[in-house]
Amino acid sequence: MSKTTSAVRRAGILTILSSCCGVTGETVLTDSAIILLYASSLGAGNTGALFSTSVLPLFNGLAVIPMAGIAPHIGVRKLTLTACAISAIGYLTAALAPFFGGANTILWGVSCAALVQAGFIAGWFPLLNSFVQGENRVSFLGKMRFFHQLSATIFVLLAGQFLGAAPSAGQLQTVVMLAALIFCGRFFCIMAVPKFPLENSKSSGSWWMNLKKAASNPALRKFSTYQCLFNLGSFGMIPLALLYLKHLGVPDNITVFISAASFTGMMMGYWFIKHLTGKIPAWKIISVLGLLCLPAAAGFCMLRELPGTMGYIFLALSLIGTSFAVAAFSVVSSAVMMNCAPPDNAPMTMAFTNSFYYGSAGLSRLLLSWIAGMAWFGEYSGRLFSNGFSILFFTSGIIMLLAILCAPLFLRQITTR
Repeated sequence: MSKTTSAVRRAGILTILSSCCGVTGETVLTDSAIILLYASSLGAGNTGALFSTSVLPLFNGLAVIPMAGIAPHIGVRKLTLTACAISAIGYLTAALAPFFGGANTILWGVSCAALVQAGFIAGWFPLLNSFVQGENRVSFLGKMRFFHQLSATIFVLLAGQFLGAAPSAGQLQTVVMLAALIFCGRFFCIMAVPKFPLENSKSSGSWWMNLKKAASNPALRKFSTYQCLFNLGSFGMIPLALLYLKHLGVPDNITVFISAASFTGMMMGYWFIKHLTGKIPAWKIISVLGLLCLPAAAGFCMLRELPGTMGYIFLALSLIGTSFAVAAFSVVSSAVMMNCAPPDNAPMTMAFTNSFYYGSAGLSRLLLSWIAGMAWFGEYSGRLFSNGFSILFFTSGIIMLLAILCAPLFLRQITTR
């Protein structure tokens, strides 16, 4: 094995370990039933609980382009490590919320972490692109995300067992604190990743010129726009579904287990997508992914009361389908983005695409949190839509149908390698 091959292999292992640590922490703190229960236990309402799940992708989308402008000046590695360190402080602050301000401190801590995580996104993908070759991108990204989702799923399942049906605020804080400490492992793994020549490639031109250059690619521009439609319909479904289950009075441990079941859908999405890309046109794959989101939209739209065992199973399976679609689409998105990134403008090209992906993902959840906090939402009752949740799931389903119909128009030109 040559020195270069050995370094690439070591870099691959370390970045996968880094991703396992980082995503396990992020999932618990921003994307699972645990953060919803934790925020609610400290007095947060529907808006506060859902908002805590929206700030990470939203701030990533808003701040990733400015952060990419910093990358050429300090280097992608230093930007990534700095973002990791500050994010860890934000998550640890959220874990200490019961001692310092309650639910508001959770929002401030997670928001701080989310804002600087844009720097991580701006540096992470160029760092990966410095050693992952074009023909291996989908395979490597799928494998990396499979393992980090496996880590997150195991952690959430163990947490559900520990929390029980009616967890105390202290138990929830213990889980959140442990997740924040695991997140810190991301920093140390990245520090050990070997350096490669492409990591130090410099962009030519000003920040504005580099942004215009990235936006001038028509295929990338169409794909970036399409991401907004897909994410608006799909990305908010999972936290909204978990909040709805809590609203219906489902025991907390069952809600956590259903949340963990949805993570297995993400694992399958990451694993299977690497076997499909290159064999089937990307727009056809993405159309099928959109179809997988429809059972959850329909099932939760028609949900009227506390379900029985078979109801729980159906809802869990429908969320597995949605999670599969969200995960697989994220791999396709990253592969398209890395494929379109020229060496002399990689950070800004990737930031341009990520701003649409993460911005739309965060916006979908922000809109849901805003609507869920409105006065009419909790009081609405009608014949066609039983409550406010039904209206939101129906709307999500309509958006996904539109995304399926628009896929051929937007995505025929894209390639993942």
